[in-house]
Amino acid sequence: MTPAGQLAEARLGGDPFALPRDEMAFRGCYEGLLRDRRITSVFRPGARIWPNWRGYIVGETVTARVIEQLGCDELRLAPRFNSVRVPIRIEDLAVLDVERLSPQDFEGSSPDVTDRESLLAHLFEIYGQPIEAYGRQVTRIRFSYPGYRWRRPLRW
Repeated sequence: MTPAGQLAEARLGGDPFALPRDEMAFRGCYEGLLRDRRITSVFRPGARIWPNWRGYIVGETVTARVIEQLGCDELRLAPRFNSVRVPIRIEDLAVLDVERLSPQDFEGSSPDVTDRESLLAHLFEIYGQPIEAYGRQVTRIRFSYPGYRWRRPLRW
């Protein structure tokens, strides 16, 4: 675990519900995008820059995990993950006002999140709260895959 992850764990006092700080959860429908390294940007509600809750640090490597069974923050039910573990390196973090998002902000995102409207619907579906509950802010997290070099397919 990274030093920041160790500090976060100590701050949380070993709360069994708290997800490890050096992991990032992805829904099962994105497993193929992770395995194929075709997703390089995600959005999370609120300010997700360390030391904020579930925050990250530019330059750190975290483990992308795929959710097998959803959890629920309100009911303090942790998600259950499958065995997929993909290391990703945080390249950029930006806390953005949802009203000021541009088409460039969605580059590298999943095919179902391509504009502000689809992002807001996506976040509401996952977190069950309107974006107003997070101060109308999202954190755009851009990442790379350490040690992975894209190679042109044998056939185009």
